[in-house]
Amino acid sequence: MIMIGAIFNPQSYFFNPYSLPNLISGILIMAESVFVFLQNRKSGVNISFSLATFSAGMWLTGIAFQYSSIDQSVALIWCRYYCWFGIIFITPYVYLFSCMWAGVPLRKNLKFIYLCFIPAIIFYILCISSDYIIQGVLRSPWGFYPKAAFGEKFLIVWFAMLALMSFANLVQSYKKETVSIRKSQVRLVIIAFILGFVGAIDFIANYGIPIYSLGGIFALLFSTIIGYTIVNYRLMEIETAIHKTIAWFFTSVALVGPLAALLYLTKDWYIKLSPAIMWGYFGAVLLGFMFFVTTFQPKIDNFFQKGRVYIENELIKFSGELIHLKSLEEVIAKITDIIIKITHASKVIVILYNEPAKEWVVAGNKRYENIDLELSIENPFLKWLAKNDRILNYKFVTTDPRYEDMRLPAEEYFKNLDVIMCAPLILNERLVGIINLGPKVNMKLYNSLDHQFLTRLKNQSTIAISNSLVYGRVEELIKIKTDELVKTQRQLVHAEKLATVGTLAGGVAHEINNPLTAVLMNAQMLLMTVKDKEDKESLQLIEEAAKRCRNIVQKLMVYSRKSMGTREITEVDLAKALDSVIKFLGYQLAQENIKVELKLNGGPFLVKGCQNELEQVFINMLLNAKDAIRKIKIGGRVIISISKNNDEIIIKVQDEGSGIPKEYATKIFDPFFTTKDVGKGTGLGLSISQSIIEEHNGFITFNTQEGKGTTFIIQLPALKK
Repeated sequence: MIMIGAIFNPQSYFFNPYSLPNLISGILIMAESVFVFLQNRKSGVNISFSLATFSAGMWLTGIAFQYSSIDQSVALIWCRYYCWFGIIFITPYVYLFSCMWAGVPLRKNLKFIYLCFIPAIIFYILCISSDYIIQGVLRSPWGFYPKAAFGEKFLIVWFAMLALMSFANLVQSYKKETVSIRKSQVRLVIIAFILGFVGAIDFIANYGIPIYSLGGIFALLFSTIIGYTIVNYRLMEIETAIHKTIAWFFTSVALVGPLAALLYLTKDWYIKLSPAIMWGYFGAVLLGFMFFVTTFQPKIDNFFQKGRVYIENELIKFSGELIHLKSLEEVIAKITDIIIKITHASKVIVILYNEPAKEWVVAGNKRYENIDLELSIENPFLKWLAKNDRILNYKFVTTDPRYEDMRLPAEEYFKNLDVIMCAPLILNERLVGIINLGPKVNMKLYNSLDHQFLTRLKNQSTIAISNSLVYGRVEELIKIKTDELVKTQRQLVHAEKLATVGTLAGGVAHEINNPLTAVLMNAQMLLMTVKDKEDKESLQLIEEAAKRCRNIVQKLMVYSRKSMGTREITEVDLAKALDSVIKFLGYQLAQENIKVELKLNGGPFLVKGCQNELEQVFINMLLNAKDAIRKIKIGGRVIISISKNNDEIIIKVQDEGSGIPKEYATKIFDPFFTTKDVGKGTGLGLSISQSIIEEHNGFITFNTQEGKGTTFIIQLPALKK
């Protein structure tokens, strides 16, 4: 009881600056051991490493308490029971770790491993129960250190033997390893072992050579390097554990320090008080301490975690701004801005999966639109990202053997985009996008704060991008439906016009055709009998006018799709039909200084249809081209080309005329619409032409440029033999 009371009595210690390096190193090593263990509690490698490093932490913190002890008896207690427990059990755990790491079969070597721990137990029992290992403690300028006894030599030999066997396991593993990545990993562990066991130089002090304990530095290097190697090469997480440990240590000092100083400075006063007053004093101090903690701890935490506080504030601001963004471009721009602001990335590339097109595309930034993304949803690297939902650094892919299966596609992905960090965007277990970061502009590496920031950001970004895509699809769907309604409305209006014209044409045919036929027949009969020249010319004018009226009625009937009787459907050679039309209009066009060029690309150009109706369409095209040219100049050219594309024949009629104004482009096929002067056009030419082409299962479209000309394009199905 006296011994335990002395250990926990603050008066048994003093502030010794020489103890701080060992104390801090020991705390950090213990934190690392716990962190590595929590990463995989079932892994033998993690467990054995955690035990070895925790033992090293006991050794170093034990040295710190030895150095800070006022009385040598207290220092000896720390040395025998605590510090040397850590020293003695380091090597058995290290040997166990080397076997686990090197893949040594444990069943075959289990007895030998037990034999390694039996001497450790014996040495520890001798250490706490006799002077066979430690005779006592000696004072040095920096504090107490143990004095070696005769039995310590055997402990050193056993210590060195296990260290060499551990080293041999790793060297053997290095020689057998064939995977280059794994080989470099084992090499790193070997270097850590060499650095770690240099710390054994502290044994010299036990033989009367007073040197300051440097083992803590080497032990910290040993544990950090191997911890880094074990935990997926993810130094960022280990860095996080170290940062948290340091912050916790200094926060504790800042908070507990004033309380300890107050109690220490007033101890001569309060020990003289009665128990009731003394406990009242302690209660008042405790209340003051709690007030101090609640007031100043947030400020202290902010001081040690400025970076995290800044990131948290920026993320809160980012979340608020995302609510007001609807378009995908705005969301991508906002994501890019905050990433560059926080991480100082040289570039940010966001790629998204386009579900309708089944392809990956660069989103939001036109600067990177030309990047060739030859990615399939079955790409092993993309499937790994979708399954693991983990932010990945290019360095890990090239160094960690666990990524061996997808290393090549991952390297190709990073090199193609010229990035070194990627954060997957997962929605309902599907990979919908990836945020990619280039190197930092300040040439620094991405650290734990960057990793934590991206982890938070990617979740918010996934939701925001998904909402933008849904909003965009809704807008697109509304636009499509609106266009369909407008198109349907136009069709209804057009159908109504057709019905009206059809009714009119039927009435005209009924009311005019019969008297017109009588006029025409009588004029022709009179022509056969009349011999007077002037009378004959008058009759010819009557015949010609009657025929013209008959043609107008026929055009109305064609437009209204009412049959004029038997139509002769034959095999039509479009090249011959066009040649015939050009010859028929040749004189009229020559008078207007219009030249027509016919270009035949291949052949033959055979269709099934009515030759008279098709010739009527071509006549209408040429006459319209002539009028369009004469609007802006005295003469010009009309180029007619015919070509064949698979089962389709394409006729293009190109003129050098005035073109069609934009405001008229949607009306030119409407019946009775014309841009010609009054009396010079009926507005039925193009309407009838469109009707004829559609009756032949074809299409008629046009391209126009105001002031430079128009090209009408007629597409007809080729005749199949």
